Amino acid sequence: MAATGMAGAGSRAGAGSGAGAGSGTGTAPARRRGRPPKANAGDTKGELLAAALELFAAKGFEGTSVRDIARAVGLSESVLYAHFDSKRAIFDAVFAQLGPLSAVSVLADIQAGTGAAGADAGLGDAGLGNAGLGDPPAFIRSLVARTMDVWAAPPARQLISLMAHDDLLHDPALTAGIYESIGSLAAVFERWVSAGLLASDLGSPLELAYALMSPIALARVLWLHNGARPEEIEAARSRADRHAELFVRAVFR
Repeated sequence: MAATGMAGAGSRAGAGSGAGAGSGTGTAPARRRGRPPKANAGDTKGELLAAALELFAAKGFEGTSVRDIARAVGLSESVLYAHFDSKRAIFDAVFAQLGPLSAVSVLADIQAGTGAAGADAGLGDAGLGNAGLGDPPAFIRSLVARTMDVWAAPPARQLISLMAHDDLLHDPALTAGIYESIGSLAAVFERWVSAGLLASDLGSPLELAYALMSPIALARVLWLHNGARPEEIEAARSRADRHAELFVRAVFR
C-alpha cells in the first residue's frame, strides 16, 4: 500500500512542484523573493504547506530540504523561516491540518452547527449543535461521513502515504493527535451518558470513542493512500458508513 501510494505521489508531485515554483506562462510576473506583505502572509504559509506536502510525498521527509520547499513556491529560505523555524515545524503544521486532529475540527464544526459538517447534518434544525443532544445517531453519522470526506481528499491521502513510507506511523505526534481526538469525542459521549441518552453500562466514554473511531482510522490507513483508486476510496467510505450504522444500532438500543 505504501509503495503504491508513494509511486502515485512521485508522479504527481513532480508536476505539482513545478507548478508551485511559479513556472506559469511567459507573461506571469515572477514572485518576489523578499518578505511578503502581511496581507499575503496567510496565503504564503498555505502555499508553503502545500508545496512541502507535495515534496515530502515525492522525496520523503528526510529527502526534502528547506531550500527545496522555498524554491517550490519561488521564495527565499529567509522568507520561509519567517513562517516556520524548521522543516519539522512545517511537517507538524501539515500534520495538524490533515492528521487525527482534523477529526477534532470536524467535531467542533458539528458541535457548533457550522461549516460543511454542520450544514450536511442540518444541525440548526435538529438541535445537534449542543454535543448532539437532540439526535446522537445523526451526530455520529455526520461525524463519520465528514471525517471520511476530509481523509479522502488528496492532501490527506498524501500524508498517510508519507507516514507509512517514512516510518512515521509511530511518531509521537501521531500518538498525541490520536489521544487528543479520541479525548474530544469521549467528552461528547460523556454528555450523552449524563443526559440519559446513552446507557452508562456500555463502557467508559473513552472506550466508546475508541470503538467508534478505530475502524474508521483503519479504513484510512488501508484504503485512503495517495495512489488509491476510486473504488478503493469508495470502499473506505462504504465500510466507514456501515460501521457507523452498526455502532448506532448497538449503542442506542
